[in-house]
Amino acid sequence: MDEQRRRWEYWLISLCFSFLFGFGQQVSAQIRYTIPEEVKEGSVVGNIAKDLGLDVSTLVGRRFRIVSGSKDAFFQINQNNGELYIHKSVDREALCEGNGACVVNLKTAVENPLEIHYVAVEITDINDNHPSFSEQNQHFEIAEHTPTGTSFQLHAARDQDAAPYSVRLYKLSLDENFEIDIRDSDEDKIPFLVLRKPLDRENKAEHLLILKALDGGNPPKSGTLNITVTVLDINDNRPVFSQDPYSVNLQENSPIGTTVIKIKATDRDEGSNSEIEYSLGKTLKRKVYDVFQLDSITGEIKIKGNVDFEDTDVYKLDVQASDKGQPPLSAQGRVIIKIQDINDNKPEIELTSLSNIVAEDSKPGTVIALISVSDKDSGVNGKVVCSLSDNVPFELKPSFQDNMYSLVTKGRLDRELVPHYDIIVTATDLGQPPLSSIKTLSIQVADVNDNKPEFSSNFLELYIFENNAPGTSIFSVRASDKDVNENALISYHINRGGGTQNDITSFLNINSETGVIHSLKSFDFETIKTFQFYVLARDSGSPSLSSNVTVNVFILDQNDNVPVILYPVSANGSAEGVEEIPRNVNAGHLVTKVRAYDADIGYNGWLLFSLQEVSDHSLFSLDRYTGQIRTLRSFTETDEAQHKLLILVKDNGNVSLSATATVIVKVVEPKEAFAASDVKNAVKDEEENDVTFYLIITLGSVSVLFVISIIVLIVMQCSKSTNYSSKYLQETNYDGTLCHSIQYRSGDKRYMLVGPRMSIGSTIAPGSNRNTLVIPDRRRRDSGEVSKSLLHLSNWQIVMHYSCEIARCQCNPRILVCIIFRMEQRRFAQWLKEHAKFTLMAALLVFGAVARAQIQYSISEEQRDGAAVGNIAKDLGIDHRTLKERGFRIVSTSGQSMFTVNKNDGVLYVNGKIDREEICERSTPCLINLKIALENPLEIHYVTIEVLDINDHVPSFPESEMHLEIGESALPGARFQLEAARDSDSGSNSVHHYKLSHNDNFRLEVKDRGEDGKIPILILQKPLDREVIRNIILQLIAVDGGKPAKSGTMEITINVLDINDNFPVFTKEVYSVMLNENAPIGTTVIQVNATDLDEGPNGEIIYSFGKSVNSKIRKLFDINNITGEITVKGLLDFEDKDSYEVDIQASDKGLIPMITDKSVTIKIVDVNDNAPEIEVTSFSNSIPEDSRPGTTVALIGVFDLDSGLNGKVSCSLEDDMPFKLIPSSQHSTYSLVSTSPLDRETKFQYDITIVAKDAGQPSLSSVKTITVLISDVNDNSPEFSFSPYAFYVIENNVPGKLLFSVSASDKDSNENAVVSYHIWRENTEGNKYTSFININPENGEIYALKSFDFETVKTFQFHVIATDSGSPSLSSNVTVNVFILDQNDNVPVILYPVSANGSAEGVEEIPRNVNAGHLVSKVRAYDADIGYNGWLLFSLPEVSDHSLFSLDRYTGQIRTLRSFTETDEAQHKLVILVKDNGNVSLSATATVIVKVVEPKEAFAASDVKNAVKDEEENDVTFYLIITLGSVSVLFVISIIVLIVMQCSKSTDYSSKYLQETNYDGTLCHSIQYRSGDKRYMLVGPRMSIGSTIAPGTNRNTLVIPDRRRRDSGEVSK
Repeated sequence: MDEQRRRWEYWLISLCFSFLFGFGQQVSAQIRYTIPEEVKEGSVVGNIAKDLGLDVSTLVGRRFRIVSGSKDAFFQINQNNGELYIHKSVDREALCEGNGACVVNLKTAVENPLEIHYVAVEITDINDNHPSFSEQNQHFEIAEHTPTGTSFQLHAARDQDAAPYSVRLYKLSLDENFEIDIRDSDEDKIPFLVLRKPLDRENKAEHLLILKALDGGNPPKSGTLNITVTVLDINDNRPVFSQDPYSVNLQENSPIGTTVIKIKATDRDEGSNSEIEYSLGKTLKRKVYDVFQLDSITGEIKIKGNVDFEDTDVYKLDVQASDKGQPPLSAQGRVIIKIQDINDNKPEIELTSLSNIVAEDSKPGTVIALISVSDKDSGVNGKVVCSLSDNVPFELKPSFQDNMYSLVTKGRLDRELVPHYDIIVTATDLGQPPLSSIKTLSIQVADVNDNKPEFSSNFLELYIFENNAPGTSIFSVRASDKDVNENALISYHINRGGGTQNDITSFLNINSETGVIHSLKSFDFETIKTFQFYVLARDSGSPSLSSNVTVNVFILDQNDNVPVILYPVSANGSAEGVEEIPRNVNAGHLVTKVRAYDADIGYNGWLLFSLQEVSDHSLFSLDRYTGQIRTLRSFTETDEAQHKLLILVKDNGNVSLSATATVIVKVVEPKEAFAASDVKNAVKDEEENDVTFYLIITLGSVSVLFVISIIVLIVMQCSKSTNYSSKYLQETNYDGTLCHSIQYRSGDKRYMLVGPRMSIGSTIAPGSNRNTLVIPDRRRRDSGEVSKSLLHLSNWQIVMHYSCEIARCQCNPRILVCIIFRMEQRRFAQWLKEHAKFTLMAALLVFGAVARAQIQYSISEEQRDGAAVGNIAKDLGIDHRTLKERGFRIVSTSGQSMFTVNKNDGVLYVNGKIDREEICERSTPCLINLKIALENPLEIHYVTIEVLDINDHVPSFPESEMHLEIGESALPGARFQLEAARDSDSGSNSVHHYKLSHNDNFRLEVKDRGEDGKIPILILQKPLDREVIRNIILQLIAVDGGKPAKSGTMEITINVLDINDNFPVFTKEVYSVMLNENAPIGTTVIQVNATDLDEGPNGEIIYSFGKSVNSKIRKLFDINNITGEITVKGLLDFEDKDSYEVDIQASDKGLIPMITDKSVTIKIVDVNDNAPEIEVTSFSNSIPEDSRPGTTVALIGVFDLDSGLNGKVSCSLEDDMPFKLIPSSQHSTYSLVSTSPLDRETKFQYDITIVAKDAGQPSLSSVKTITVLISDVNDNSPEFSFSPYAFYVIENNVPGKLLFSVSASDKDSNENAVVSYHIWRENTEGNKYTSFININPENGEIYALKSFDFETVKTFQFHVIATDSGSPSLSSNVTVNVFILDQNDNVPVILYPVSANGSAEGVEEIPRNVNAGHLVSKVRAYDADIGYNGWLLFSLPEVSDHSLFSLDRYTGQIRTLRSFTETDEAQHKLVILVKDNGNVSLSATATVIVKVVEPKEAFAASDVKNAVKDEEENDVTFYLIITLGSVSVLFVISIIVLIVMQCSKSTDYSSKYLQETNYDGTLCHSIQYRSGDKRYMLVGPRMSIGSTIAPGTNRNTLVIPDRRRRDSGEVSK
């Protein structure tokens, strides 16, 4: 049967082959073989030739081979016998994944004729792989409270073998807590670990399991997975203290930070559940928190504040240890700290001051105060001794009462020497080491009138401007009195005596209170320059005392005189003059001089001249200082004949005054000017005589003023007091008209007053911004001398005004100093009346007549105001009738304001409301100590009042509400300490018991701590469940023991904290979804959702893939861990896999997360997404260009992974190709053949694009491009790129150097395109130059064997032949034309001037009277070169006078630039440079000598110029001016010398005015002053001498550091 079937198969094959050979050129067939994997190399699969019926003997000739296959490297064909054998070992798992059939498709081909056969080889599986897990170990963390039945997905084992040799079952090692559960998925079996018994971490913290996977082989193979289960801890154990209670002794005053004790608690849990945090209890007193602190980590209790035994001797601290679990568990403990006492209290001093004022004439022994000392310590530490500071006129006298003293005087007092005593009382105890306290008692010494008023100086100087307004204040004087109050009140009046000098005092008035002096008339500097008067100062004491002072007044000049015009002479109120000058005067000619005079002096008399109006500003100038009018230029014909000049003459006063003069200048012809000159000289002589007269008068005045000044200064020098610490000083360069300055000192500052126009000063007195400069006084403070200054800062306020009216002072418009006296008014009351009491008390203390007693009373708190406590006088046995006169009173008390005594009957009354809790807090008993004093004789009694408590306070909790957070995992019996209530009352009235509102879960327990009160504790008696009830509200009531009882309430809110005891639950049992393949990345596949009954992090869900999900699925899909959205992450391909089962997990965020697993099924929907694939089997990528049409180029196969219409493919070529596709009988197989002759030179390469398109909707297509090269045959001769060639060669080329090259190309390739060159040489006249050239046969480069000369040959021609290397060879030729180019190798030749002896030089003569532009000569030159090389340019590099001659750049013409003058030289040398324009230019030079000769005509007579000489100054006037200047200079020098002598004698000035060293006498002045540690120099001439110049300016202030000695008070010179 099989034989018959095989025969039919052979017959059918033969029939098919016959049909194919009859109707086509290609045949195809298909066969299939099956082999197991891992067959050894060389094993035969089958005989393809025999199975296909091919002749074995023709296989080699027909090139029988495998031309294409998906895995063709594994198989080879033996062409000798046609057998298919294994070339390389085949592993099915490496070739094919999954359980499907594993097939290798091969394509075989034979030629002549072409046949394609398809062979399929199926690889069958064998059991050659073990099951394996993705990881060798898997670790789980499972909480010990996890419920039974919880499952945990394990890693699935993978077996690369296909069924039935894949994984079949799993086995788990024995463990009583766990079991295995296997669930089937589409392809695999998934193992789950199931908890079947609760875990207990304290019993076993880790479980080690082994999971074994077995496959279906026989025998089976296996793989193992090591599983480690770590049992996670939950917070189910409370901390436990190492001991309870703790007790420790602590010394008081231990340093802050000292460790008192370290407490320790342990917790059986682990991790954060066993980490302990320590804290102090919340019910402790506030003071405990201020004194101690507990380190929450280490448990160390350290000192935070002061530990005082006297305050508290025992501290009882409630401490709490809490773990960090969720929720935390805590335990309470107690620490008892006992304080040990040390001697740490200083004595306390109590002063009962009877009077803090004592008269300076009090007798020794006067009692000042009573002093008592006390010490909280006891024994020797409480015994105190008392002493006073040294060098005080007081002493302490002890009394018989312990620690009682009286303070009395022991010497005479003087208020002027020491007005105030700070008496230091020192109390020292006898402890070891001793402690002491200091108390300072301030005693004021009362004044008596024993000092008279004193002026700061016996002489005062006043500078005042003339023309002052009558009635305004001009000065003020000030005297001081060392006494105070009424004894220091001073009144002033002027001492009016007889004599001429004191007649002026009738025009002065003084304010008796302030010392301000007013002028009743206006002073005139010209009438009186100085006068003197006396001022008397008297105090208001009884009897009064007085003193006087001399005031010297100096009148200062003011700018009150208008300049007077001396020339031109004034007429009818206006000064106008006429001046005539000849028109031919030169620039600088003196026209006239305006003369003026000002009666004022200095700046006020310094005149400046200016031109206010002039008809032509370019003609005349006016000297600013001399008034000379001069011409600025010569007159021209166009200038007017008459000019009017208006001259303004003004002085330099602050408000300058001026006058004007008019000068009419008439310009006349020279002859008229001579005539007018005689008349003018006569007038001028008279004017000069007047000037001489005035100069003589001025010289005499200055001389007299100089002598008077010398006398005055000498008198001042002789009468000067040398003990002044500061005074008024005239400026060293003061000339009577310039600004002046005054210095004075007040306290520790110096003041500088500047006027009239400038204000020097930076520190202005309060309330003023004017002209006061405050300069610190740096004199020695250790000399012991009292500074005698004009003004004392502590009693005086200095204000400097620069306005007309300020406050109540009528000020001078120029300068005013208002000195206002300010005294401190001190009073002391009735101390003389108490002298008798002091004396009596002192006597009692001396003779020990002081009695004392002590009694005690008890009263209830909250007594009404005025309630009687007890009769102290009666209880002490004191006669109540003597209480008032004996001064019965409370002198010391801890609560003095709460009680008062009645001096009539001796009853002690309540003074205000008494609250025991406010006074004593919780101290028992509550005592108030009073000290009662009586005098005559002195008695001290102590009264103790005990304040009894009443039930007037309600128990209160620190907060009205309390919140507790208790975890639902808390075990019954858990204790929670509550905040205790506080009752300010004490004893039975304090908190008695607590009550708790009813609740099933909690009960109340009260812990009695004695003095610390009762502490409520909440105890859990029933487990909590948050899912049943979240919040529990309780009421805690505190009741006190009063009758009736009072109570307070606190609301307790218990929040049940969640623990993670619920698993997440998915909303669906099954999740399934359909998804198109090739879905875009990011497409949402499905959204899963799970819920958790827990809250907070325990109820927050996190989604993730299961641990068994392989990496391929993780690359294709992604899950959002928050939203649960599964999205596409990679490319989905239906052809790869049509469905996926994805395991996902939902876990909460608990510390021990709970996890739920779920599977999602994703089914992939197929779409037409595969484009056809083209496979090309190219026989040859190159064919000759002479191939015939129909030649086969390649075999092409197309296939499509899609099926049906999507898998049907049609194939085509692009148009205009000499090729076509011929389909074969085999489906989707084509042959590529040529259709027409080919030409490589037309197109040597074809990029054939094959398009394969399927029949899907929409259809997909693929494109494949193959490159077919056309091989060459020698069918083209060489071709030159140009025909003919033209080359240009520059003459003088270097022999043997490359000239140029020719190039020919051949369209053929390889050897057919290799070209060689040679020159065709023939014996003709035209080719005679070819003997001088040579060519490189390989590259066509042509070389010259000689140098060419443009002047000899300009062009020639030759031929070049190019031959290829083909067989037979082909050739062509080209004509080459060569042109010789000129080079710049010829120097210019000078034609004119004619060269002689190698140099071109010529002489030209021209008349002197030629005009500008006259042609002098023309230089001619020639260059043998052409073009730019022969283009010549002319230039003048050297010429004696550039302003005379010019040279044309292009023609060489020399012309004159201007006419010749008499000063021009008679001969000029011109050097002309001639150069060409070559790249490297060549040049030649020519010299032209130009001689200037006189013309034949007679020279015209020269114009005669008249020189006008300046007028000479009169000799007499000149000598007078010199004399006046000499005397003035001598005057100034004398003044400077005397002032320097004056300043050098005063040694106590801390600063002064110094003349600038470089003063040049030109009215520019400089002033120096000192402020702080700097000296300032202000430089004129007239600008404001201001305060410190603003930073960043460079004006007229020079800052000089103060380098005076700080310890001597001397000014460094």
